[in-house]
Formats: sequence, structure tokens, C-alpha cells
Amino acid sequence: MGVLKLSDGNLNEYYERTKRNHFWVNGTEGQDKIRKLRVGVAGLGGMGSNIAEIFARLGVGHLRITDPDTIERTNINRQVIAFEDTIGKKKAEASANELRKIAKELVIDVSFEGIQNNNVENFVEGLDVIINEIDVLHMDKQILLLEAARKKKINVYTTLVVGLGIHLYKYGWETPYTPRDFLGVILENPSAENLVNRLGGPLPEYLQNKNLEGFVNQIKSGDVPIFGASTYLGQSLLAIRVFYDMGLINPGIQVPKTPCLPKFLVLDPLTLQFQVAEVKENGKIVWNGN
Repeated sequence: MGVLKLSDGNLNEYYERTKRNHFWVNGTEGQDKIRKLRVGVAGLGGMGSNIAEIFARLGVGHLRITDPDTIERTNINRQVIAFEDTIGKKKAEASANELRKIAKELVIDVSFEGIQNNNVENFVEGLDVIINEIDVLHMDKQILLLEAARKKKINVYTTLVVGLGIHLYKYGWETPYTPRDFLGVILENPSAENLVNRLGGPLPEYLQNKNLEGFVNQIKSGDVPIFGASTYLGQSLLAIRVFYDMGLINPGIQVPKTPCLPKFLVLDPLTLQFQVAEVKENGKIVWNGN
């Protein structure tokens, strides 16, 4: 298991690179805790590749990344690894190359296989936290990862674009609510309608009218509608929430930690909503448990 170890000179460079963080993380002592973090990112699309970059810039010392896909031109509207000259390249390779430009000393484990039955246990081994950004159309791979993490008592965070806003989910290993409780309905019947009902709910009002049919039809075509700017909301919120939940951000006051499923966070800049939603026992998703 790689750990980022730096000489005195390189450590000084590291502190200089991250010094804008120090006020919020209890100085170099807190930054050292970030340097020793081991974070896994599965799925390097519009969320995953950007989240990996955020963690590298914040000073995380060890990233384990995986994605079997290649970059397409349609990725350019949101992915930090997507350029005209990276089209056709493996996302994992492009992401690793970008991460090394940020921090040459960063320990990076790279896999081009994605999450599979024969590698998921190795992927989660020794990690402190996992970011699940596997494509929503590959629900079997998501559940495989989430269940392996749960066995190892590792929390998993996921954020995805819904409408022009985002949802943030925390799969907490200590809760009785399992990944299959939330995602099993999609695995059993992987229809676009089921996908939207479970991961989209509660839908913003602007997706509950005539726009919904077109939205669902585009998903059926295998091309999920994503407004590029919306992904950045999810990436930043996730990074801040992960660091705060792990005790790495000190805001000077006590604020609520990220709720675990069946509760989750919904942020929509168009409707000015930032609320907690909840999946009830009957499967209905509601605001604030009401």
C-alpha cells in the first residue's frame, strides 16, 4: 500500500502548494492528515475525473482510479480530461496524466478494467473513502463496488446531475440501509423510468412537465442529458462534505455531517433549493422526511 512520503525539501514544496487550505484544516498538522489519505475514485467521467483532480489539488497523497472507457467528443462539455487531443484515449490514462501535472509526488494506482468481480476487493482494500462515479447505466458495477466497500467498513459518496442540480448520496457502512435497498429496484428492472424515479426523485418542477418525456427518451437512447456546468456543483459539494465528515475541515462551529441514505442532499441552483430528501419505506422519495 503506497503512502506519500516526502523529503524535507519536497514537504516544504507540498506545504507551499497547499497553504491556502491551512486556515481551514488546522495548519500543517491537518494538511498532513490529508496527505496521508487514500481515496478511491471509480468512474472517471464528468464527476469522477474532476473529483480526482480536486482531491489532488487539495493535497490528498494517494489516489486509486479506475475506468474502462475512452474519451468521446461529447465529454468535452464537462470533463477536465476531455480535449480534442485526448479523444479516443483511455479515461484512466488521461486522468493519471493530468493528476501527475498537479502533484508529481502523488501516489496513483491506475486500472483500465473498471470495477469487476475479479478486482473489486483489491480496489477497495486499504482505502479511507471511496467515490463512486460509475456510469448510472452500469448499476451492477455500482452495487458490486458498494457492497465490497460496505464489507470493508468504508463509506462511499456519489453525486450525480439531476436536471440542472445535483444529488449527493452517502452510503454509510454503519447504517442498516444497504446499497441494494436503494439501487436494487433499478438492477431488477433497469428501465429509464426506474432510473429517473429512484435517482431523480424528488424531481424538480421543471422536469415534471413535458420536459420529462424528452429527458427519459434521451436516456433510453443511451445518452444521459447533462448540462456541463451542473457537474461542478456536485464535485465541490462532495469534496467539502467528505473532508468535513472525516474531521479534516474545522469551520469553528459544529455543523451537521452529511446524512447517510435513506436521506440524501439535493442542491438545485435553478430553484434555489438545498434540502435533505429521504427515501421512505414504501419507496417514495420526499423532502425532509415529510
